[in-house]
Amino acid sequence: MQMARKIIVGDIHGCLEEFEELLTLIKLESTDHLVLIGDLIDRGPDAQGVVKKCAQLSQCCAVTLILGNHEEKLLRYLKHLRRKTGIEQQMKGTEEFPQLIQALTEEEHAFLENAYYSYQFEGLTLVHGGVSKRLKFPFPATYKVDTHAPKDYPGLDLLTKIRYLNPDGNFVSLNEEGPEDAYWAEVYDGSYGHVYFGHQPFMQEHPKCFENATGLDTGCVYGGWLSAAILEGNTRSFVSVKAKKTYAKHFSSNI
Repeated sequence: MQMARKIIVGDIHGCLEEFEELLTLIKLESTDHLVLIGDLIDRGPDAQGVVKKCAQLSQCCAVTLILGNHEEKLLRYLKHLRRKTGIEQQMKGTEEFPQLIQALTEEEHAFLENAYYSYQFEGLTLVHGGVSKRLKFPFPATYKVDTHAPKDYPGLDLLTKIRYLNPDGNFVSLNEEGPEDAYWAEVYDGSYGHVYFGHQPFMQEHPKCFENATGLDTGCVYGGWLSAAILEGNTRSFVSVKAKKTYAKHFSSNI
């Protein structure tokens, strides 16, 4: 009997063609569990198409969405829009949101709102950004967007954003890191199990392997690759496809 596969896909960022090519190589089956590590949207050519494709796939096999920082911002934008607070007008990096919100169906909105801050299974922990030993809530654990809120679990949303940590293990914002700060996966001791994550684009053909973590964002939207880890029993393999073009300018990073 063939063992069910767990397939974890890195940041797609609207790169629908590459995502479909990756799915073809993987040969997705109804028994597979597809996990999307977050950042389906923004910067790439077809965010709507990617969300639509992922929502459709959830009708054919098990699909789990890990909340990316771009989805987190979209959901915050939507919350302010629905409550008519006007705060959404002050948010930066939301240029694509009005058109995307209008284009998505009710089912596709629900798919995004059904995401997880963190997802744990079989000794593995999945987050979009990273983890720190300074987390202020019980961990490792599975936290769901429509069930758990940062106001009840302070710092929960940082799971979507963590890159660098200061010597005390606290979050450091992008481009504010100093020589004394460390990339979280380089100092992570495995206390939450092996972590699969996205967020940080490693411009290489296959996922970035650390001692206790694996980075799945290989920079597709920046002209790199779209990658997935395939877990089947005790075996692990990687599949990647090259970006069709460079869709966005790579941001500054020390990694």
